Amino acid sequence: MTERLRRALDARPRLTRWLLAGPGAVAAALLFAMAMPIWLPKGAAGIDNTVFPLILVPLIWAVVFVYACVEESLLRCVAVICGTAAVCGLTAAMAFTGWI
Repeated sequence: MTERLRRALDARPRLTRWLLAGPGAVAAALLFAMAMPIWLPKGAAGIDNTVFPLILVPLIWAVVFVYACVEESLLRCVAVICGTAAVCGLTAAMAFTGWI
């Protein structure tokens, strides 16, 4: 399966990088920001865990965008970005449903 995925990614590298650096980076940054209030401390005023993710979303997006552009291995890039987004999305979904 890995070899089949690698061939599919290598068949259209420009499209893959465009999807990872464009909508993939935005989605990963937003999912990461949605999961941040779960593990950030509340702070003295009790709002630090909600303010910091809002401020850091552009920085997270920039890091994911640059990583998608400079990573040589498309398979590793897909695995890192999609894996991080999946873990953050599951964490946020579990928090919204009350499991955490």
